[in-house]
Amino acid sequence: MSSLVLDPITFEVIKHRLWQINDEQGIAIRSISTSTIVVEGNDFNVGLFAANGDLAVAGPYVTSHVTTMDALIKNVIETAGDDVEDGDIFLCNDPYMGALHQNDVAVVSPIFVDGQILLWAGNVVHHADLAGIDEGSFCVNATSVFQEAPRYFLKVVRAGVLCRDVERTFITNSRTPEMVAMDLRAQIGAINVAVKRVRELSDTYGAGVVRDVMTQTIAYSGELLRERIGELPDGTWSTEVFMDGDRVGSDEILTVKLTLTKSGETLHFDYAGSSPQSAGAVNATDYSTYAGTTTPVYAFLCGSEIDWNSSIRKSVTVDAPSGSVVNANYPAAVSICSIGFTWLTAVAATRVIAAMLSESEKYRNRACASWGVACCGNNVFSQGSDGELIGGLLSDHRGAGAGARANQDGIDHAGTVFSPLSYMSNVESQELKFPFLYLFRKRLVDSGGPGRFRGGMTILAAMTPFGTESVTWKSQNTAGSDQSNAAGLEGGYPGAGSQVSVVRNTDVWQTLSQHPTGTDIGAFGGEVIHLETKSEGVLRRGDVFVFHPPGGGGFGDPLDRDPEDVAADVRDGVISLEAAVHNYAVGLSTDGSVDYVETAEQRNARRQISATQPDTSEALRSTSGTPTPTKCPRCGRATEIGKPTRWTSPLSAAGPWLAERWQGNSPNFKLLHTSCTACGSEWDVCEVAAPDDTSPLPAFSKGA
Repeated sequence: MSSLVLDPITFEVIKHRLWQINDEQGIAIRSISTSTIVVEGNDFNVGLFAANGDLAVAGPYVTSHVTTMDALIKNVIETAGDDVEDGDIFLCNDPYMGALHQNDVAVVSPIFVDGQILLWAGNVVHHADLAGIDEGSFCVNATSVFQEAPRYFLKVVRAGVLCRDVERTFITNSRTPEMVAMDLRAQIGAINVAVKRVRELSDTYGAGVVRDVMTQTIAYSGELLRERIGELPDGTWSTEVFMDGDRVGSDEILTVKLTLTKSGETLHFDYAGSSPQSAGAVNATDYSTYAGTTTPVYAFLCGSEIDWNSSIRKSVTVDAPSGSVVNANYPAAVSICSIGFTWLTAVAATRVIAAMLSESEKYRNRACASWGVACCGNNVFSQGSDGELIGGLLSDHRGAGAGARANQDGIDHAGTVFSPLSYMSNVESQELKFPFLYLFRKRLVDSGGPGRFRGGMTILAAMTPFGTESVTWKSQNTAGSDQSNAAGLEGGYPGAGSQVSVVRNTDVWQTLSQHPTGTDIGAFGGEVIHLETKSEGVLRRGDVFVFHPPGGGGFGDPLDRDPEDVAADVRDGVISLEAAVHNYAVGLSTDGSVDYVETAEQRNARRQISATQPDTSEALRSTSGTPTPTKCPRCGRATEIGKPTRWTSPLSAAGPWLAERWQGNSPNFKLLHTSCTACGSEWDVCEVAAPDDTSPLPAFSKGA
């Protein structure tokens, strides 16, 4: 830092001007791009970086895109050496250099003032297809990085002049060259905007002042974050999350194990015990694991009060075992990294951070049950009339439900923790770009995890090929056909899983001609096939493609939910009448009002069952991260006096949208309940890997 001392007003003015310049990068990308996943889905991000590569200003889009870029820019600086000129723009999509995965192309440029680099501007955009053995470049069949999209480290602009040979090479290695060409030009245009605005700012205030503001922004954010961490209780919290299938044809269960240790002003995340690296393309690199792990730190600890930048590296450390799914060794396949194990590191980190926050009196209301735990990502492609491939990545996975908090229900269709500005594309926009007709996209009843505060609802989408005889799909669903990972907190139940299904040989066109507004998949007839998480295939005319992302986890024992809230949820179509009885033990009269006598009887009976269950699951341990209370929150009985009982039930006890492939009774996972032996209150309900056994709770019935 220079010796210049900035007054607070000048500091804030310039800092916010840098924010605005960064926002202009985002506006430029959305104005030029023709890709719906970018323009409407906001699958990109932008950032401004210090001369040494430290992130100073992050955009509000996909967080993990920009939080790997500081490492990428540092690698660009090291690799390029002296071959960096004013006006250069580098293109890099190499996950082993810091890119999230090959589709997420980083375009970065040094901004020179008076012959020296003042800062770097950079952006990342998800490109629809960059080659590889699978359409869409999420290579669900790859076993090596050499079967995936090429990894580039190129100068696409040299000294202000576009390298057309480089641009052409990049574009012609895509199955969707026109879309990729516009997205690349959008990225270059955004850099040009940032360069112009930064130089205007430097001309006004001086390069030294701008440099000082960036340096002080990073330093001040670090002070605030360390202070906040210091306010939280010291301790250790652990969890496990699972991936059910790492490539097409695989049902292998892979595990992310995580322990968070909070000590003083530091957080340490340790992934020891996680599964060895996969033969599929779902592996994370150490760069992406750090980005995934820190995503919930930004979202729940920093929030809107502390700037998101590289200062986090001084107070948050991550250990990921080499050769594991969270730190794969080259040349492991990594093209699904962003929505594979990078995603699951964020899921695991969210759980342990929530457990830590739940023990803080000051920040307890920030504790959030699991949210957006899988990316139900689907690439769809078809040949257009001119022979060119049309299609790309659908954005409906952004309709997932948010986790509940200690004081409120989860938000319905809330997007993901990864992205503060996470949007679903309009149905009409996707129909314009993709070879599909949407049959419906609607709220999925009973998809939020039951709890005193229920989890947010997810969406259910159904579509059929339109204007073409066939559509190829490549599904790279993170996880969720065997279990949900959408854990609740403090007795809250998990939300819906993440499932892709195909309905073959339907009467969809005949049905639509008679009932054009029908929204019941059962009305179309045909054979429903629930798919594994990684799948591929061809849809013919009359087939229907159906999927839903996960719901949000619940918070607190469902039997403590206000019966009037349950009745309102039934009236509003949020939960079914079956769920009101099965999950909440609420009796409703024929007019929909609460029958308080029946409700009291049902809840007392249910709690008696919970209190008297024999402790049959001593060998199993909780995976939710929820700490065991020192006394029962409901009756006040001390834990050391009355040991809690633990018992299991099928996943369908949480609702109808878990383990659909197995009719709710997964052969690999059970719900592990922990309840008070005095009052029957449930303290913890989580999914655990467990063999089949006797289940004391009945499965959820969807009814007629």
